[in-house]
Amino acid sequence: MKKSFIIACLCTVLGTQAHADSNIFNHLGAGFEVGTTGIGFEVAAPITDYVQVRTGMAIMPSFKVKDIDVNVNIDDRQWNDLQMITGYQGDKPRDVRLDAKVTKADFKLLFDIFPFKKSSFHLTGGFYAGKSQLLEVYTTNNEEVMQAITEYNESDIRMYDVLGVQVGDYLLTPNGGQVKGFVKVKGFKPYVGFGFGRAIPKNTRLAFAFDLGVQFWSTPKFFIDQKQGEVEVTKKDVGNDDGGFVKVMSKITVYPCLNFRLTGRIF
Repeated sequence: MKKSFIIACLCTVLGTQAHADSNIFNHLGAGFEVGTTGIGFEVAAPITDYVQVRTGMAIMPSFKVKDIDVNVNIDDRQWNDLQMITGYQGDKPRDVRLDAKVTKADFKLLFDIFPFKKSSFHLTGGFYAGKSQLLEVYTTNNEEVMQAITEYNESDIRMYDVLGVQVGDYLLTPNGGQVKGFVKVKGFKPYVGFGFGRAIPKNTRLAFAFDLGVQFWSTPKFFIDQKQGEVEVTKKDVGNDDGGFVKVMSKITVYPCLNFRLTGRIF
């Protein structure tokens, strides 16, 4: 999909280039944007009267979502088995709390196609590329219980399945005194959209523009931190509807992008 998408963009550029070869890279613009991709900057240049190219960075400032309540999948029989094996005598936890941390930064390469020479309406295709990790989740309490569950899961004499924290369709097992997991998507994210405005204003030095589109993330995957490194977690019917924000993020396959840009012509 990556190769065919890039080839399609290049064919569009080359197919329209013959209309106005004299305009290739004869201007340069720069812009600043804010929106659902975070904050970003870009530089732009025309390829023809009908096509311009933009490249830059989009950075999502790191933020946390705190105190997400999730369940621990332990019934009375499993709890008794855990106490016998580990010697832990504390109360059986009803739930635990998670914090989620979002960090995202992407390089972008976008091609704007203007169907009408005198209009700022444009269609956009291209891609964003960056780290695959989208979200980090980790427990913030019940450290002793998590340690006991880790010991139980590693025991050769336990009578029941492994225990862990239920987050939506996933069961996250602890490593030591903490559950630590990651939601990851593809690092290469094709983008399609449309908008109004030019990255290089024609008649003024500064102008405003906006874009609306989607990034194609693919299906997010869950990984947990274990002694052998990061391990992918497959979906499991754990009869649980907890997880809130984390559950929603683990189901999103396309990401809506709405960005407002301040653009300027350098020369």
